[in-house]
Amino acid sequence: MKKTKQVSYITGYDKSILITYALLSLAGLLMMLDICSVYSSLHYFYRHLGTAVISFVVVLALLKFPNLEKLKILNLPFVAGTIFLLLLVLLIGVSVKGATRQLSLGFVSFQPSFLARIALVFYFAKELSERLTDLRTAKFVMFLTRFRVMLGIAGATFLLIILERHLSTLIIGGATLLAMLIYAGLKKRIIIAIVLVAILGGIGILKFGATYRSERIQIYRKYSLFIKDNTIKIADNKDYQIKESLTALHSGGLMGTGPARGRAKHFYLPEARTDYIFTIIGEEFGFLGALIIFGLHCFLFFRAMKVASEQENEYYKYLCAGLAFNIFLNALVNTGVAMSILPSTGNTLPFISYSRTALLTDSASIGIILNISAKRKFV
Repeated sequence: MKKTKQVSYITGYDKSILITYALLSLAGLLMMLDICSVYSSLHYFYRHLGTAVISFVVVLALLKFPNLEKLKILNLPFVAGTIFLLLLVLLIGVSVKGATRQLSLGFVSFQPSFLARIALVFYFAKELSERLTDLRTAKFVMFLTRFRVMLGIAGATFLLIILERHLSTLIIGGATLLAMLIYAGLKKRIIIAIVLVAILGGIGILKFGATYRSERIQIYRKYSLFIKDNTIKIADNKDYQIKESLTALHSGGLMGTGPARGRAKHFYLPEARTDYIFTIIGEEFGFLGALIIFGLHCFLFFRAMKVASEQENEYYKYLCAGLAFNIFLNALVNTGVAMSILPSTGNTLPFISYSRTALLTDSASIGIILNISAKRKFV
């Protein structure tokens, strides 16, 4: 007798995540239209709009995907593929503003480092779900030996990202994986050791790496909300960007100047549509507008973590948590840089900034989170 194939259909999913994603994407489109209004064309707006439409289709397609666990077998090839793309970037990549991070396909360019962060989340979720007891009981040396392949793959990926001079991706990606390890129950002593190694590595990068990184730390020390060392002298007006960001945020006040009176987008603030779009929001829509955008990111994170906590399937639990950490830490760093809470790094605000690769990868993450949250009926 022939076996009848079971077909599943979705009876429910976390609609609040989809609505929040849609609101953030809509805010991104409106901000792009606002910023592009000062240019002679709406070129960037149309490109962002096209990517947003494709991204929404990707979200719905991933939501409907019948069984994510079947794709676990592709996790290692996914990581290997992104490592290969990172190597290609170093060989034939496109240089923009002194950093080589992009691959060009002629009609479109993309940054493999964004894909690498997602690939590592998938890979770590698989490893953690399959070796949870080892992780929770391992001492430091045992952790290094038993998880050497996992740590080696992450290390090789991050080394290539360092060579591409994409430090923000390294920081966010590393923090995401560390958060996944903490969430999975890794012992505190090992976590402290990893953090100390990361701090020493960061000091080494600043001391022996490119000079612009140490200059950014000097600028941060001068304008930081926490340190404030006004004796530091910055040469050649290299603090221009952060000064303009803080000036714009201050002028926004509680309610904002309104789009018609926004000053920073009129070429006063470089990277207004990418790294510093949060500053434009703060200036034109004030503290309340900026708080709403940051609040939506926070709500998205907590809803995704709630979905993760409800999963009986360990793979889904750590995959959902890892993707949530990746998006939220990115938003946290971007807003922190705009307000000089954190040193300047080049990263975008999820779903808001102009970055086609980031928008597509972050949207795909939302689609996967929605898929994990879905309740299914089999017939």
